[in-house]
Amino acid sequence: MSQTQPSPTALARILIAGLLLLFACLSLYGIRWGLPSSRVDRYLFSGEEPWPGEEIYRLAGATGRFAPQRGADVDVDPLDKSAGERVPLTATDEDVAKIYLRFRLYTNQPDEMITMMALRAMDPSRLRLDPRLYQYGGLFIYPVGVLIRLGGLFGLIDFRGDVTYYLDHPDAFARFYLAARLYSVLWGLIGVWAVYAIARRLADWRAGVLAAFLFTLLPVVVCMAHEGKPHLPGAVLMLLAVLFAMRHLSRLGDSELIRQARRDWWLMCLCCGAAFGMVLSSLPIFVLIPLIAWIKWRGASDAASSQASSRELRPTFALGHAVLETAGGVIIASLVYLVTNPYILINVFANREVLKSNFGNSLAMYEMARMAEGFIRVVELAVEGSTLPIVALGVCAVIVGVVRRNPHMWPLVVPAAVFFLQFVAIGAGKPGEYGRFVIFFSTAFAIGTACLLIRTEARLGPALNWIVGAIVVLWVTLGAMEHLRNFALDRSPRGTRIRAAETIAKFIEDAQRDGVRPAIAVAAEPGPYCCPPMDFRKVDLVLHPGIQNPARQHPGGLPDLPLVRPVDLCIERSDGGPAAPGDPMAVKSEDSCFRRLGLRLGETPISWANKPIEITGLTYAPAVEESPSPTPGEQP
Repeated sequence: MSQTQPSPTALARILIAGLLLLFACLSLYGIRWGLPSSRVDRYLFSGEEPWPGEEIYRLAGATGRFAPQRGADVDVDPLDKSAGERVPLTATDEDVAKIYLRFRLYTNQPDEMITMMALRAMDPSRLRLDPRLYQYGGLFIYPVGVLIRLGGLFGLIDFRGDVTYYLDHPDAFARFYLAARLYSVLWGLIGVWAVYAIARRLADWRAGVLAAFLFTLLPVVVCMAHEGKPHLPGAVLMLLAVLFAMRHLSRLGDSELIRQARRDWWLMCLCCGAAFGMVLSSLPIFVLIPLIAWIKWRGASDAASSQASSRELRPTFALGHAVLETAGGVIIASLVYLVTNPYILINVFANREVLKSNFGNSLAMYEMARMAEGFIRVVELAVEGSTLPIVALGVCAVIVGVVRRNPHMWPLVVPAAVFFLQFVAIGAGKPGEYGRFVIFFSTAFAIGTACLLIRTEARLGPALNWIVGAIVVLWVTLGAMEHLRNFALDRSPRGTRIRAAETIAKFIEDAQRDGVRPAIAVAAEPGPYCCPPMDFRKVDLVLHPGIQNPARQHPGGLPDLPLVRPVDLCIERSDGGPAAPGDPMAVKSEDSCFRRLGLRLGETPISWANKPIEITGLTYAPAVEESPSPTPGEQP
């Protein structure tokens, strides 16, 4: 008796269900990395009683951090670095308290805290809902706030309005960040389905399953699913916009599906506006609206040229219709953005200063220059975010599609190309963390890779096709595993920050035993993301102008003080050889089989988890009594 085989549709559903479970498991593994914790108190306070939260709050001047005219992410009292001189960071108790506040409330990811700062400035009971943070959209900030309140109602989060409580109990505040990270995970699950649906339309269900699997394991996706930031949700909304655009074009030729085609058009516009409302960097997805209208106009023009006796009337009508449809689509998308970010419009009339403050602070981080350097940097980060085989095969897939004039790929390729060019314009000299911006076109590369492998199966032959596919899957799996490994290590005693903290604690202890107050130079204002925990009360910490950017050496050279700074492995790479005398010691993530094989997969520069930390010159000159000079004629 023969057994009934599952249909391709049923098999695809089973496999996608398995991939959803896999994505959830990978995203939850290590999700608590880098959260505020009292476990580092032994380093921050040398095993003594921690400073009370009320004292930290008062000395740090935290009560004045929420002026209505200032963006939520704008520093209240920035350091004056214009003179290019050393800046003392621990000269007073107030300076030390500001550092302790960051170590008690911030995570090892430097941008996650700005969402909490935006929520802290809001008061729903008084209808004060302006986040004063607009590069992260309302579609991210407001739902995260709702999740935190729901967690409080169900007893999962200790929700209080007293910041000093969380300064005393940083582990309780860590759950706020967990809510934001889980919000990203939920959107990632939707992204698995969206990638499957797009690749299935471009090829078949097998390509869809493979593309969804690659998406699940993309290093940049694994990284962003572990961070409470809007870039993964924004990328998923853009993928949904691409999917609805493809569905709209495929249904135009069937008169019975014209209503569904119109619905897909408006859903595409809604998703474009929602993506922009999630994160400001999603604006280029608006190119989909005129692109789809242009594709339809070209189709109408070709039909009119071949069928109508007059070659001018119908193309002109189609062009006018395309312009109106584009205008309507842009208006709908813009309305979605304004509905999810109402204070953008409100503050245009009521509080322009806060708009200038927030947008000015964001724009100061970017510079549109050095396009050639930006192109090289973006390619580097694309390889980091999606692995070399996926970038190479993804580019080949685009070339094949262009040569074959495949119209179905344009809704995916054109927005991805615009995002690529946008990042090239600002990518010169950017550190590894800016790899978060490659998430959309890295996903496009993964989809192209899957479709290319399935489409070329007959040409390459099953054996060669399986070999190439196995290499792609193995490579991206190794990249995902290394990220997961660093997330796990970041919370363990073997993590780079804790190992560096142990080294510095021993240095401080030895110096104090000899009556010396040690001094250390750092590259940025201390925070858990850029500095190991140490007892800042017992060390003279100095911000040195010569080490602000590890990629470029300052004319003044490195400081003549012990140096501690994180290392961006995309910029500075270790050759693994023995250190020469005087060379810096790098507290790197533990050696792995990938590095021993000489693969770059062992490095995770996009992520801040288990970040390598450079430590140079932790030595001092202990005070010694000078011997009296011998008198003439006396033997020394």
